[in-house]
Amino acid sequence: MLCQTLYGQELSSSTNLDQFFTWSQEPSGYYFPVSLYVPDNGGVAPEGGYPVCILLHGNGGNGDQMINQFSSVLSCHILVAPSGYQNSWNICEENSDAPDKEFIGSLIDTLQTFANINPEEIRILGSSNGAALANRLFIENDNVGVDKIVAIVSQLNTNQYHDTSFYKPSGTTDTTLPNCGYNEISNPNTSRAYLSICNDNDPIIPYNGGVSPVGVDFIPAEEAAYTIAQYKGYSGSMISGMMGSPIGLPLIFEYSYPEQEVYHIRGNAFHGANESQLEYIRTFLEDCTFPLSSENLFDPKAIQLITNAQASSFRLTNLPEQAEVSVINSLGQTCEIQRHHQNSFAIDEPAGIYYIQVRCYNQNLKILAYYNKE
Repeated sequence: MLCQTLYGQELSSSTNLDQFFTWSQEPSGYYFPVSLYVPDNGGVAPEGGYPVCILLHGNGGNGDQMINQFSSVLSCHILVAPSGYQNSWNICEENSDAPDKEFIGSLIDTLQTFANINPEEIRILGSSNGAALANRLFIENDNVGVDKIVAIVSQLNTNQYHDTSFYKPSGTTDTTLPNCGYNEISNPNTSRAYLSICNDNDPIIPYNGGVSPVGVDFIPAEEAAYTIAQYKGYSGSMISGMMGSPIGLPLIFEYSYPEQEVYHIRGNAFHGANESQLEYIRTFLEDCTFPLSSENLFDPKAIQLITNAQASSFRLTNLPEQAEVSVINSLGQTCEIQRHHQNSFAIDEPAGIYYIQVRCYNQNLKILAYYNKE
């Protein structure tokens, strides 16, 4: 009867998606509340249905807060934001022992029955404690409709990956057990794209790995992304340290395994996400917040840097008339520049590596490394 009721219906902001479960803490049962955001598109769904992003809050947060944060970032997704039991998600050390993996799995199955949803574009985005659950779902959930996972400020921990394998709990999580009960090897779906966003100044989740204040032992962030890329078939060396590509303003660094669709972003936004990281998420999930019309499209490859060997100046060839140019130092700080002509620029900064950012219509076109000789 449930399937007959849901199939063919369209999901709206008033749809009730609350899910009912029982477990040891709630033997009489508990309804998990679910908040919703449905784009206002005149009641017309895109061809094939809306993509959906399930938003998982951090410890102490809730679904409404996640909707408020991401409705402007992912304005072309239907956003589904559940609230965890006691405002947390069951990973290992939390107050909640709820069956969160089963709850989110059931929620995904339900979402795929609606007529205005693309059942093959279900995305999961988690922050902090929610990112740890997103990582659990990457490892444990086998629904082929989940095509992309985003984990913000919580990389893989050593319970989820140890002894060269991914693991899931065979029963409930238990802090008295080795690896908190993550004792059953799991083989994640290799078709999913994966994005990890972490910060090297995070005071809660150690970027370089180790035991965090929340009591969980983490794998170094760059190594964690490399581990997932290896699992998905990457055979090269780990991309780490200064090998990351600088992008964005504020400056962030990308560690990319594009053939495996595995990406890691390093920033310095403490235990959160800055504008560059949010823009990267928007691009990764292919949201349409900043569409460009055909007459406004430019080829970033055509923009080339020409440096002056005798002075602190440079030129940019094939620069669009509407382009904005900025120069950023290695600390992510914006430098003052002088624009002499449409394509000619100068800076008054010490010798060193700088990054030239070209933007147009609120989108990054290109980042170019520039060595200033003075």
